[in-house]
Amino acid sequence: MSRFLIFLLAMVACGHGSPERAPAYENSLSRNLVGAWDASLSLSKPYPLGVGPKTRRICGTIGFVENHQLSDPSTDDDRGVYDLDLSRLGLGWLDVPSYPIAVARLNAEAGVGGSSRDSVAIVLNPGSAERIVLLGHYDVGGINGGWTAQSARGTAIGVFLLRPHVSPNERSARC
Repeated sequence: MSRFLIFLLAMVACGHGSPERAPAYENSLSRNLVGAWDASLSLSKPYPLGVGPKTRRICGTIGFVENHQLSDPSTDDDRGVYDLDLSRLGLGWLDVPSYPIAVARLNAEAGVGGSSRDSVAIVLNPGSAERIVLLGHYDVGGINGGWTAQSARGTAIGVFLLRPHVSPNERSARC
């Protein structure tokens, strides 16, 4: 009887069985992307064809909203927008006057020693003639990894870092 009571107290203390407990989807990995992120993209290799970049590094913001279409597994991407001047890196060459859309997916993958790492894939302007994909890993400090841009001018590559959004005064110190 005392083991059962200890087990029951442990469950309540840890939140199991509590009516205030968040639904399972709120604890999912994709929930970690919701919100605003300060973004830094650096260019390692520009497009082989075309005008050279104006700079090798840009900073801006990417934001994602919660995906409410959880009953449909084909739409488990987080939807968002971004404010990055891609043209300064020599990207965004078509000047398509469309809303800057970002689509992201976060998946758990096995890491070194069996630990789990969160793998992130973000596509900027999906469906456009210039495919820009950011692939990285989510950790406590943010998301970092590499990006590729593919178009009729070839492939450009670089690295990126996303951190949870901070005030504009703090951002200048980061970028």
